Amino acid sequence: MATLNITFENKEVKNYDNNGAHEAAKLIMKKYENLSVKFKTDKDNYPYAWLESKSMAGFKLRLNQAELSWIMKYLKEGEAEDFGTKPEEVEAYKEEEDNDFQLLMFKQLIESGKVLQFIPTFRETTGYISATSSYMKGKIFFRLERTEDLVEYLQEKELI
Repeated sequence: MATLNITFENKEVKNYDNNGAHEAAKLIMKKYENLSVKFKTDKDNYPYAWLESKSMAGFKLRLNQAELSWIMKYLKEGEAEDFGTKPEEVEAYKEEEDNDFQLLMFKQLIESGKVLQFIPTFRETTGYISATSSYMKGKIFFRLERTEDLVEYLQEKELI
């Protein structure tokens, strides 16, 4: 009997299609649907927004400053025009940088005076703090790891 061998082909790793994700986000916006947004950092250290709507399943849109401003403008004002945000020009966090994009966005909203709605901690599973920020065209959802520093920060701001 002949020996059977499995051969593996070298497959090229494809880059993430951020232009396609941008166009999907634009389609949602052109329909004036409400967006559900979650901010995260992916395994390749890129900051991204997880976007969902009533008619479209969730997908990842890697962010640069222009993309982030575009999403926030849509949430606040319902403005769908992107004015050339260049979604392919995104940068990953460097290894030594703090890459907790969700926490960064959370603190920026608090510092800007945005009122967040917190899920009572007795209803939340231990280990996490959840909050929501509501806008005219959608909501931003946060689920942050409950750390001593975060609890102190929120108590200092008299939010919990």
